[in-house]
Amino acid sequence: MLFIFTCLLVVGSVAVSAQTACTVNHVKGTCKVTTSCTGKSVAGHCPGAANNQCCIPTGSSCTASGKSGSCVATSACAGTSVAGQCPGAANIQCCVASGGASGSANGLCGSYAGAAVSSIKGNGNVAYSVVKIRTEHLTNPAIHTAAPTAADNTMTTTTACAFDKMAAAAKQAGVAIKIASGFRTVARQEYFWNCYQTKSCNNACAFDKMAAAAKKSGVAIKIASGFRTIARQQYFWNCYRSKRCNGGNLAARPGTSNHGKGIALDLNTNCGKQTRARPNCGGSRVYQWLYKNGAKFGFTRTVKSEPWHWEFRGAGVRRASFS
Repeated sequence: MLFIFTCLLVVGSVAVSAQTACTVNHVKGTCKVTTSCTGKSVAGHCPGAANNQCCIPTGSSCTASGKSGSCVATSACAGTSVAGQCPGAANIQCCVASGGASGSANGLCGSYAGAAVSSIKGNGNVAYSVVKIRTEHLTNPAIHTAAPTAADNTMTTTTACAFDKMAAAAKQAGVAIKIASGFRTVARQEYFWNCYQTKSCNNACAFDKMAAAAKKSGVAIKIASGFRTIARQQYFWNCYRSKRCNGGNLAARPGTSNHGKGIALDLNTNCGKQTRARPNCGGSRVYQWLYKNGAKFGFTRTVKSEPWHWEFRGAGVRRASFS
């Protein structure tokens, strides 16, 4: 009996220690592996492995006292529960941040309070709550919207609040701290890795120079498809497998396409697929111009069956043997 009782104590202590409390957007939760969470798992709030995340109850969005929040049970609210804003039982109330307007229900503060928050996947396919970096906090304000996807030029909500406080304190000391680059998706980091390898990372600038040169020769090069999200690539992949859309054209498996790295462009060659050693593109002025000049601007073909698919590989690239 003593041995069994001791075992129960030991096991019990392990179970308790594993249930670490956490809070997300002023909603109480428990740290647990994502597969055992019956609510919503939120990364970045728990110690341990990447799949050990803060599990909070799911609730519809609500607004109370000018603050955004979530409809959850009052017992799960770490902020202030406001009645009359949510459907369901009387204890299901709008959970918002406590106190004045210095904070928000998203855990943001200062100049980021009330900013739109989105969920974006980073390393290990873990989802993070992020907010767009304010223009005044960027070294180059022009890049606030000039990015391949909305995922760029962001930082996590926790970082945003901390950075805002630090930048404000530095400003009082006459020092301006700016952000050159923030949160990056895996696809975006792959793009920078490719830049590091090729020593050239401005696809847009290179294309603009090439298109301008072609225009002087009376040739209009247009882009049919550029950067693609995983979801967009999934569409093309499904079309390729089903042969029911996009002409059944060849498509890379989601996560492997160079369109997701920002270096591939589908251009208006308009001469169909290539089924032989050379493409049947003699009647395409766009293709003929690209064949003669594309490599000069760092562009080359990489997919034999697709005369329209060109990739930016930087200075010194050679024309493809099957062009």
